[in-house]
Formats: sequence, structure tokens, C-alpha cells
Amino acid sequence: MTTSWKQPALLVALALCAYLVPISTNGAWILLAPVAAICSYLAGRHVASLVHGLIAFGAGLLAAAVTLILSAPVSLLTFALNILTGVVLFALLPWWIGRGRRTSFIFRAQERQHVVVQAALRERARIAEAMHDQLGHDLALLALQAGGLQISLDKGTLAHEQASKIRSQADEAIEHLHQIIGVLHDAVQRAPLEPAATALDQLVERTRSKGMDIKFTRLGSPPAAGGASLLHQVAQEALTNAAKYAPRAPVDMVLDSRSDPTVLRISNPLTGEVPAVRSGATGLASLRTALEAHGGSLRTNHSGKQFELVAVIAQPKHSRSELAGQVPVKRRSRLAIIFLPALAVVLVASGLLLLQNATYRATALHPTDFRNLAIGMTHNEVDQIVHAKGLDEPLPVIDDPARPSESQCRYYAARAGVLDLGSEMFRLCFTADSLVSADHLYPRR
Repeated sequence: MTTSWKQPALLVALALCAYLVPISTNGAWILLAPVAAICSYLAGRHVASLVHGLIAFGAGLLAAAVTLILSAPVSLLTFALNILTGVVLFALLPWWIGRGRRTSFIFRAQERQHVVVQAALRERARIAEAMHDQLGHDLALLALQAGGLQISLDKGTLAHEQASKIRSQADEAIEHLHQIIGVLHDAVQRAPLEPAATALDQLVERTRSKGMDIKFTRLGSPPAAGGASLLHQVAQEALTNAAKYAPRAPVDMVLDSRSDPTVLRISNPLTGEVPAVRSGATGLASLRTALEAHGGSLRTNHSGKQFELVAVIAQPKHSRSELAGQVPVKRRSRLAIIFLPALAVVLVASGLLLLQNATYRATALHPTDFRNLAIGMTHNEVDQIVHAKGLDEPLPVIDDPARPSESQCRYYAARAGVLDLGSEMFRLCFTADSLVSADHLYPRR
């Protein structure tokens, strides 16, 4: 957490960077530029307010502009180059990169917190749904036993009526559980809260003990934990439905894991009409979604008076549901933080260099070429040395002495190269076809 004094200190440093770099001399600039870049980056990294950072930039830039104009008059091009190279390259862009890093850090922290909260919610939903499946299965077996008791008792007796009420209340409790679990449903996080390797065998034994007639055949070795968990869910849902809709019918269950994919078939004869799909029911639908997430499938068959449920599941090393349970964390692209500012620097520098090169070719005269000129040369002789067109008037900052009488003068920037940003100028004056004056002009003091 940034301390209360650190942000104002960094804002002052940012303003100083925007002020000092453009006005520094060549010797000071070599040392000041990297220091300014580091300070600007730290300001962007730790200063929370965007407005405060822009105000610091504006104050430093305004002070630099006033200093450049008042202390040492320079050309407009020189002024623009100083501001752009100083402020943009060594203050504004490092600050922007630092601010991008700050935003990225805050976003990742928020994403991590979001992942923790979502994981906790998914775990609560998983536990609630697993409890729903287990309670629904137990209530269905309770209804099955109540139905068996009801058949064994004489109609019209008090015991028969109590058994009938128990059966009815168990069915209502199952419906209520289906409604409650709808708000907590998460299809890809269904997993039993018991060891997967033994869950299926325990489910069959527990159901048999409640009075259901189950023939269980296992072909091949037990499936892997992830597949066994889903198969347990399929078997539990199928046995629950069989106990509810065909309470006295035998159930035939075959698990074939001799090859990949593993196939679980559960069938039972129907004692009445096929029940209509309840609105809001999520049992088979959610199981189908979970199996498809693992690359498997779930289908039901109705052939005459026989109902069959077939679950197919592959055994991959990493299931899709495990991958689906991982919430992707969005990360700020390094392209936006590093490459784009670098590209902006290259474009700005390239544009300024092209502008400076065009200006140099059109208006500059090299000091060596100037020294090769001699009074009395003709226009053609001067043109062999001076290739730039020059200017009709000097820059406003130049001290222009009186011109020779009846002469025409041209003005040239005194530049030793494209990167020479000096403000001095040369003046060449002609009378008729003869060079009568070659002067070195300086800015006003």
C-alpha cells in the first residue's frame, strides 16, 4: 500500500522530469534522461489518480515551455523536438507503462479474489447437490419400502393408510428437493462425497438392503476415479427413478469397462406408462451435460415395456470437467504494455527524423561548405557548394544586421548534420551575380 507522502513525492518528481529533460543541455541530458524515465515509471506504478498525474505533466510541460521561450530563444522545430523527445519519450511513455503495470496488478488481484469466491460457491453447490442426490435416493427407497408395506396390509386399515401417507410424503419430499437444487445446480461439478472406487458397489448393496431387486454385472477392471464418480451419479439417478416409477420391478445393471469408452447399462421393466418429464427436472439433463463434458453421452431407450438407460464415458487423463471448473484469469497483454508504447516511440521518432531531414535539406548549410565560400563568387559557383534553397527571411530569434545596399540575401540554418538542433544561421547576399556578403548570424541574447 502506497504511503500518504509517497504519492505527492512521486507527483513532484514527475513534474520535475517533465520540466528538466526538455531544457537540459547535452551533457546533463545523458544522465537526466534515464533518471527521468525511472522516476516517471515509478510515478505511474504507484500514483493512483490519473488526473493528478496529468496535472503534474501539464505543470512541468508548461514550465519547460516558458523556460525555453524566455531563456534561450529557439526555432519552432527545435522547441517541438525538445518537448517531444524530452517529455514524450522520457516522461510520458514511462509513466504510461508504469500505470499500465499498476492497472494490470490490480486487475489480477481482483481476478484472484474472484476465483476464490467462485471456487467457494462451486464447492457449496457441489456439496448441496451431492446431498440432494443422496437424500433423493434414500427417499425413493423409503417410498419403495412404504409401497411394499402398503401392499402387504389390508386396505382400509389404519396401517394401510399410514403406509400410503408415508409413500406420498416421500414422493413430495423428492419433488421439493428437485425444486431446491435448481438454484444450486452446476452440471460440471457433480461428484459424490465418498470414495469413487467403492461408491458404485456400496450404492448397489445399500439399495438391495432397502428391498430393490438388482442384478449387477461388472465386466473389466474398475474405471478411473473421475469416470467412476460420474457413473455413480448415473446409477444413483437411475435407481432412484426405478424405485419411484417401477417400485417392484427388477433392475438389471451392467458395467462394461473392458475397453474405452466405459459403458453402463441400467434397465428395468415398466409397470405403467412412461412418466412425463417434469418441468424444472435436472437429474438426467444435468447428468447428460456432465457426461458430454467428459466426451461421453447419455441416452434412454423405450422398447415396449422395457426402459433402458445407457451411459458412455471415456477415461481421459484430464477430463473436460476439470478444465471447465478452472476459471480463466484474464491477463493484460504485454503487447499493450510494452509493444504499443515502443511502437509509438518509434513512430514519433521516425516522424520527427523525417521532418528534420526534410528541413535540413531545404534550409541547412554545413559550416565546412560555408567556409569554402569566397566573396566574388558567382551564383553558379555558389550553387556548386550550397544545394539548399534557404529562406527569404531569418528566424525571429536571429539578430540580423544591416544588409549590403542593393543586395538580395538568402538565409540558411547553420547545421553540421540532421541531428544538429542549433539556432544559428548563415546569410549570403548577392549584388547582381556576385556574392558580396557571407555572414554568420546568432540568436539574440
